[in-house]
Amino acid sequence: MLREVHLTDPIHLVAGNDFRRKLVHKRRDANGLPAGLDHIVRDLAVRPDGVSVIVTEWPGHRGLKLHTYAYVVKLRLSRDQDFFWVNDADPLGLGDHARLTRGCLLVRCHWKAVAGATEVPQNARANWDTLLREWTRLQHDLADQDAVPRLKPEHTRYLDLLTTFNEIARTTAAKTSPRRPGFAYRKVTPVGDPGFTATNTYAFHIVGRAPQRRAYVQISGDDERRGQVLEVNDGAATVRFDQPLDFARLPQQGQLVPARIEVVHVKRREAVEALRARQTQHRSLLDVVVSHQVAPIPEVSDRPAQQLDPEQVAAFRKALAVEDVLVVLGPPGTGKTRVITEIAHALGRSDRGKILVTSHSHKAVDNVLARMPREVITLRVGNEVDVDPNVHWCLLEVYAHELGQEVAAHSRSRVERYAVLPTALDWHAELGERIRWWRSARAEQDSCAAELERCRRAAGGPAQDRVTELSARVRRLDTRSARRQRRLDRLVQRAGQSRTRIPLLSDLLGRLRDRRIAHQRRKLATCVGALDQARKTLRHAAEELEAMLRQVPEVQAAQRKFDAAATDCARAQRRSLEALSTLRTVLLPVEPLPEVTDTGDDETTLQWLADLHHGLGTRFTLLQARATLLGEWHAAVSSCPTADLHPELIRYADVIGATCIGSATNGEIAAEEFDLVIADEAGQIQVSDVLIPLIRGRRAVLVGDNMQLPPVSTHEVERAISGSSRSEALLELSRTSLLETLVTTLPADNVVQLRTQRRMPDVIASFVSDHFYRGTLRSEVPPTREDALFRSPLAFVDTSCLPAQRRRERTAPGKQEGYLNHVEAELLNRLAEHYQRCGAEWAVIVPYQVQRDLLKQMALGWADQKIVDSNIGTVDAFQGGERDVVIYGFTRSNPGGWIGFLDDLRRLNVAFTRAKQRLVLVGDSTTLRSARDAGFRELMEALHTHLQAHGDLRTHHDIVARLTELGS
Repeated sequence: MLREVHLTDPIHLVAGNDFRRKLVHKRRDANGLPAGLDHIVRDLAVRPDGVSVIVTEWPGHRGLKLHTYAYVVKLRLSRDQDFFWVNDADPLGLGDHARLTRGCLLVRCHWKAVAGATEVPQNARANWDTLLREWTRLQHDLADQDAVPRLKPEHTRYLDLLTTFNEIARTTAAKTSPRRPGFAYRKVTPVGDPGFTATNTYAFHIVGRAPQRRAYVQISGDDERRGQVLEVNDGAATVRFDQPLDFARLPQQGQLVPARIEVVHVKRREAVEALRARQTQHRSLLDVVVSHQVAPIPEVSDRPAQQLDPEQVAAFRKALAVEDVLVVLGPPGTGKTRVITEIAHALGRSDRGKILVTSHSHKAVDNVLARMPREVITLRVGNEVDVDPNVHWCLLEVYAHELGQEVAAHSRSRVERYAVLPTALDWHAELGERIRWWRSARAEQDSCAAELERCRRAAGGPAQDRVTELSARVRRLDTRSARRQRRLDRLVQRAGQSRTRIPLLSDLLGRLRDRRIAHQRRKLATCVGALDQARKTLRHAAEELEAMLRQVPEVQAAQRKFDAAATDCARAQRRSLEALSTLRTVLLPVEPLPEVTDTGDDETTLQWLADLHHGLGTRFTLLQARATLLGEWHAAVSSCPTADLHPELIRYADVIGATCIGSATNGEIAAEEFDLVIADEAGQIQVSDVLIPLIRGRRAVLVGDNMQLPPVSTHEVERAISGSSRSEALLELSRTSLLETLVTTLPADNVVQLRTQRRMPDVIASFVSDHFYRGTLRSEVPPTREDALFRSPLAFVDTSCLPAQRRRERTAPGKQEGYLNHVEAELLNRLAEHYQRCGAEWAVIVPYQVQRDLLKQMALGWADQKIVDSNIGTVDAFQGGERDVVIYGFTRSNPGGWIGFLDDLRRLNVAFTRAKQRLVLVGDSTTLRSARDAGFRELMEALHTHLQAHGDLRTHHDIVARLTELGS
């Protein structure tokens, strides 16, 4: 769709600071780019119907993309909106054509090149308001054309609320982010290691202090690009940017500064604006989110590849059929990931479209992708520093690198196969020479044969005539015998096939056939006898003739000449066929040649070979052209950046995995259309974040557990919200996930509850089910044996037996927040060391970061950093994970029953449900059972009762003594 815009005022264009330098660099590698700003203005002026324009707008950047016939010019609006900076120019690509086909402005105006910003007339204006207004109208026209519902008043109010929340979060982050110094560098080099692309990954050679690994940075003076530090080695920081960055625009000396662009806020805003402009793939998303209206889910009978329980099958089938949004609630261990992989597998086979698997964290995304069937083409988008090593195989860069190597190796092998062509051409020429020799030898043989025949006739007289007559008689009798034999064979065959059910008739017909067969046999015997006699007579006559001719010198001379010619012809034939055989062997890697067919006739064979030789002449021309093309192709693919393969890989992928923010920040998939978006661990994702991927798919499945961790909002944001006029609604938006909202508002048919858990031992699962899931969980887990420390899979080590001064918590020192408990930390450390020595998969979970840091410091005495980082953390770090043994320390121990944020029972739910074999709780039962929070106190009382009946209640003294006895 086009929208024409006529502007009376000219638009002034000024070249950006490094535009000329970038253009010179790009023109070396790309044809058709302009020579400079004046060239651009001339190309814009020759568009008779106007210039195709796309408006680009986001925080900190407002501009245009102008499309000529050969390239795209990127403009940025000046601060005073009086002109546009010309920042870049790129060749016109397929993606640009696709965007123009969707819709653009057709702008007719006078474009003027200006030498510098100071040369722009004072009364000049860039007509930005007009262009933006017309662009907005175009977006609404496109939405109307696609029958996207118009916004209702409640939709507008909801989007306004989201905008307010996003702005509060953005401004709060800007105020609270500390200003940190930059990192000077003296040189930049592209990185070409496997898994990286030379267009967006660079090594900055740092002078002095270096940035930390995983830190986000940007180049000082460039506010558009953000990069993440992948590694720091030998004074060089390897940085991978969100988008490809032209090497020509990188100053060789400068400064890396901590990233000031908080991309999450930009993408939140873009999602809201896309919903407001009705430019989303999910057309009914606002109806679902705001009005809670959904379409009925049709029934389907698809079968999963793996065996699923009834609730899993229901979730699987509804996900395939749902037209808008489905919610799948999966308590821990109920197989949410298995359901997701089955959905992806089924849709991948159906060719309905791509699937986006997303979540708030890299870990959650990787947990799903690691279990994806290998026949499903799966790609992971993100920085390899953030991605779990188990799924590095499906990283887009790794996939592209391996594919590039495979394509290059394949093309190399094809080129190497065609290296035989020069040798084959030599043998083709040799074959031609030998065919000509054979043809000449055969002509000589025929001439000698004719001369021999003439001499024999002249010398043989009547004897020769008699041999000739007898030879003709033998041929006639031979032909007649063959004909009678065929006739007899047909009679015998028919006799065996024809039978009738009437015995008398069958007997009569049989006798008639037998008489005919006997008669035919007699005729054949007579003919064969005559043939034998004729051959014998011919043999005697020929012997008499040969005896007579041996006495004739002329005949003997002609015979010797003929024999020599026949020998020469046979040699020429043999040498020709040998040349063909060699040519076939040489040419076999490129193109197989047919073998010589034994026709029994030398003349036919010679003609067949001559025709083959002639045809090969034309074929060799084609093969040489193909060899040239293959050589050029191999040179191209060998030097091709792996990033050039990304679009094709994404095009053919079945599943793409990315975080919510990553689904929009990665330019290679940000514009991709998805049939289905699956958001895992959706209960932890704020609404503003989950909308970012949801707008990119035609429909969605939210998977999670509304009884586990909610979204996390910072204290600073909540304090800023409290001063707002809509604080209550904003706080709910901050603390409540979309999944949690939809669970209570969508029709029952759009919410599937998984109920059979296969992770926790029954003694743990029964308590979790009764106190977190209203007794709805079923268990299918075999009993767990006792170990050297505990008799039951559920154990509690009570520290209340210790003196108060030993067991009490302490406030974190300095400016740190939280609480420390040294006696608990010591016991947790010893328990972890014990299970590490036993070879179990273990995790230590504590509520506070300062307690976690203390534990990590202790554990480094017997474990390396990787083990410590992977297995010791707070509750948030382990949601979605599982371990054989989970050790949880409550930390809080005080006489007043103060428990802080432990009163959020969903955190306890997360901690308790990570265990596959054993859950060990460590805490002060006196403090816990007398907690000031009634809900927490009741839960601890119930836990104590459950432990007395089914678990293992132990004192601190007992376990310490047992650990000492075991040598831990």
